[in-house]
Amino acid sequence: MNKINLIPKKLKQRFLSINNLLESYFSKLNLLKKYSKKNNILANNKVFFGLSAIIILTLSYFLLPTLYNKDIAQVEIKNQILKNYNFDIKFNEKIRYGLLPKPHFVSKNLSILNNKREIGVVQNFKVFIDFGNFFSMDNFEINDLVLNKTDFDLNKNDLLFFEKFLKMEPNENKIIIKRSNIFFKNLNEELLFINKINDSKFYFDSYNLENVLILKNEIFNIPYIVTFKNNKFQKNFSIKFNSKKIGLNVESNTNYNDLIKKGKLDLLFVNKDESLFYEIDKKSLNFSSIDKKSFDGYLDFKPFYLKASFNYDGISTKDILKSDSLLIEILKSEILNNRNLNVNIDLNVKNLTNIDYLNDLKLKLNLDQGNITFSKSRIMWKDDLEINLKEGVLNYDQNEIFLIGKLIINANNIDNFYKSFQIKKIHRKKINKLELDFVYNFNKNKFNFDNVKIDNKSNDKLNEFLDDFNSIEKKFFNKISFKNFVNNFFSSYVG
Repeated sequence: MNKINLIPKKLKQRFLSINNLLESYFSKLNLLKKYSKKNNILANNKVFFGLSAIIILTLSYFLLPTLYNKDIAQVEIKNQILKNYNFDIKFNEKIRYGLLPKPHFVSKNLSILNNKREIGVVQNFKVFIDFGNFFSMDNFEINDLVLNKTDFDLNKNDLLFFEKFLKMEPNENKIIIKRSNIFFKNLNEELLFINKINDSKFYFDSYNLENVLILKNEIFNIPYIVTFKNNKFQKNFSIKFNSKKIGLNVESNTNYNDLIKKGKLDLLFVNKDESLFYEIDKKSLNFSSIDKKSFDGYLDFKPFYLKASFNYDGISTKDILKSDSLLIEILKSEILNNRNLNVNIDLNVKNLTNIDYLNDLKLKLNLDQGNITFSKSRIMWKDDLEINLKEGVLNYDQNEIFLIGKLIINANNIDNFYKSFQIKKIHRKKINKLELDFVYNFNKNKFNFDNVKIDNKSNDKLNEFLDDFNSIEKKFFNKISFKNFVNNFFSSYVG
C-alpha cells in the first residue's frame, strides 16, 4: 500500500524536475535572444557610422577642388592645355567645379587663341580632371576636354590649328567638339562658307599608334563624315571622306617622308569607282586617273590656278542639277565668286543617261577674277541638233543665282527632230538656225526665254508665246511639259 502511494509522488517529482529544466532552458534562450538583439544593434550602429564616415570622407575628398583658388586653378588648366594639346586659351569667366558624372571644371565663353588671335569662342567649356590627388592644387592633372557650342572664326592661316592635333605626341586623353560652327573667311574677312560640326573626337589610337580626328560635319546643307589619321612612326597620313547624300566616298593615303609626296585617292561617286594618283610639293599638285583618260589636271597654289579635264561615258543630270546636289549647293554658297580663284574645267560626257537623245556634252567652266562663265559649251540632240551656249554667265543678285546666256541651235537634220516630237506636218518648216536668250533661276528652278530669232529673223508671234510662257510660274521641264513646249513653240512660229 505504501509502495503504491510512493509511485505517484516519484512520478510527480520527475515531472516537476523536467518542467523546471524546460523553464530554465527557455529562460536562458530568452536571455540569449535579448543579448543577441542588443549586440546586433550595437553592431549595426558601428556599420552605419563606419559607412557614414567613409561616405563623408569620400565626398569631402571629391569636394576638395571647391576650395581651390580659382585664379590659380585657371592658370594651371591653361598651362596644361598648352603643354598637352599645343593651343592657347583665355578664361573670360570664372571656372566652376562639378562632380558628376566625374570631377571636372566648367567655364562659359572661353576664348581659343592662335598666335594670340582669338579664333574661337566656346559657350560651354568642360575639362575633366584626374582624381588621383586632390589634396594639393599643384598636383591635379587634366584629362578630356569638351568644347560645346563653339564658333570658330578661321581663315587659311588658321588651318594649322586642327593640324596641330594630328601632330601631337601620344596622349591618352580626348578632345570632343559638339554642336559647333566654323566660319571660314578669306584674308579680307569676307565669309566664304560655314561648316557645321555636329560631333567630333580627337584621340590617340594606342593599338595602331596613330592620332585620329573624326568629324561629323555638314557643309552646304550636305552632311558628311571625314576621318584623318596620322601615323608619325610610319610617316603615313590618311583621309576617309563619306557623304551618303551626294553618293561620294573618298579614301587617300600619303607618305609624307619624301619631298615630293605621292599618293592614291580612291573615289566612289554616284556608284562609279575611280582611282586618282597625285603628286604634291610646296608649289603645285598634279593628278590623273590610272589611264590618264578619265581625268587629269594640275593645281598651282600661289596664285591659285586649277586646270582639269574630266571624261565620262555616261552621267545623270540628276546628279549634277538636282536642287540639293553638291554643284548647286556650291554655287548657292557663292564660294566660287572669289577674285582670287582662277579655274578652267572641261567636262566631257558622251551620254546623259536620264535624258533621251541628249549626248556628247562638252561643258566648259571658267572662273576668272570672280567671274564664272560656261561660254563655248555644247551638247548634241542625237545627231540632229547642235546646241551651243555662246554666252553663259553666272550672276548673283539678292541671294538668288541666275545663269544668263545665249543659245545658238544649228539644225543638222530638222526633219528627224520634228518626227521625234511628233510635230504636226503643217507646223514643220525648214529651219537652219535658232537663237534665243535665256535666264535660269537656280533658286526657283525656272527658265525665262527672250529675243528669239529663226534664221536671223525675229518673229512677233514667237515672242508673244514666250512672254506668256515666262509669266507662268513653271518649274524645270519634265518630258511631257517640254514636249508640249516644243509643239506650242513651232505652232506659234508657223501661226
